[in-house]
Amino acid sequence: MKRRTLLGAGVGVGLLTLAGCGEKSPPPPTAQVLLGQTLPDLHGVPQPLEQWRARPMLVNFWATWCAPCLREMPDLERLSQQFPDIVFVGIGIDSPDKMREFVRKVPVSYPLLEARATGMDMMRDLGNSAGGLPFTAVFASDGTLRRAIAGQIKPDDLSGVLRSVT
Repeated sequence: MKRRTLLGAGVGVGLLTLAGCGEKSPPPPTAQVLLGQTLPDLHGVPQPLEQWRARPMLVNFWATWCAPCLREMPDLERLSQQFPDIVFVGIGIDSPDKMREFVRKVPVSYPLLEARATGMDMMRDLGNSAGGLPFTAVFASDGTLRRAIAGQIKPDDLSGVLRSVT
């Protein structure tokens, strides 16, 4: 699957005028879409996403049955080590048993949370109307969405976005 960017990369994202009708589209989504959620981690402990408010954050939606998701996990792990000031969170659209089995094979140091069907709604609220996986959203510390990526990430491209939010 080729990566496509759903929303603009950075500060320039703003209101768009619909062609010919002069109406404004809704503003781009913010981290607020996520911060009201509480999701269980792989041990079943509820984790409020609010705990990461006012910090730059990368949220990656994934599933164990999604081949591009699995291919990008080692890259996301490396990036999480390169950018320790950015909160990385993986939100699994999968069962916790399958997710636990996966991380035994491919260790991930950042939090993995389980969302199942709720995760699909969260992705749509962030602009992923097709609901495809993987889906990655990068937020600045003020909650603005800096980049939304449908499909497998490109580490060099994502690294540049992460540098811009630290």
